[in-house]
Amino acid sequence: RGPGPAPSPPRRCLSARSRPQSPLSADLSPPAMAEELGELLREFEEVMEDFDRGPARQYEQHLEELKRKAGQSVYDSGIEELESASTSPGSSLNSSEEDLNTPANALPSKAKLGDTQELEEFIADLDRALE
Repeated sequence: RGPGPAPSPPRRCLSARSRPQSPLSADLSPPAMAEELGELLREFEEVMEDFDRGPARQYEQHLEELKRKAGQSVYDSGIEELESASTSPGSSLNSSEEDLNTPANALPSKAKLGDTQELEEFIADLDRALE
């Protein structure tokens, strides 16, 4: 199986900041309060951006990527691959007379195990996203 859905970005918490917090009553000067408020607003904006890029957005990106891969694999594993993998019965000099007299369309084409793998992965990813 392929990798699961993309991991979500680390969530930031307004109360868990890297620098030590000082109580508001410790420094009531307007410039310090303005700076503190500015930092809180910047951090809030970053958190909101994370939410905008959150699971729904990541799911959409993951879904688009899977669709693109599925579209490419359907094209890549389609007729061209089957034609190149199969040879016509009369193409070999070592073919028996019986093989030469067998119509080409009478040979059943075998499905490959990998034909449905990407579809199964896509469905599994959708199931995980819906859980």
